[in-house]
Amino acid sequence: MAAAQVLVYAGAVMVMFLFVIAYLGGRADTPFEGGPSWVSFGAVLAATALLVEIVVVIGLKAGDLLTDEAEVEAAFGSPGEIGRFFLTDHLLAFEITSIVLLIAAVGGVILGTKTRAEEELDARA
Repeated sequence: MAAAQVLVYAGAVMVMFLFVIAYLGGRADTPFEGGPSWVSFGAVLAATALLVEIVVVIGLKAGDLLTDEAEVEAAFGSPGEIGRFFLTDHLLAFEITSIVLLIAAVGGVILGTKTRAEEELDARA
């Protein structure tokens, strides 16, 4: 269930991110200009964590520690089963995530609108 939510909502957040970039246009081209910052540190940290995870999985697979097979029901992962879980057992999480995405959409529109001062500057240029 968690994997389904991550796939669905990560995709939705990425689409939202692309729309915000399209709204901002040239104003968002170089927000981190001026050298390394916390963003660079975060990227190095994330890449290191991913590398460690890959090494651990390869090590576990080489040591035959990943050979246990799990029992999976026939209906596991079907659209009907996922929909039933979303709309019954996990309805609150589903609705909270929907509200967060709605807030992100409104924020993207607000970021994308130009103020009158910006419009006057663009008209003069």
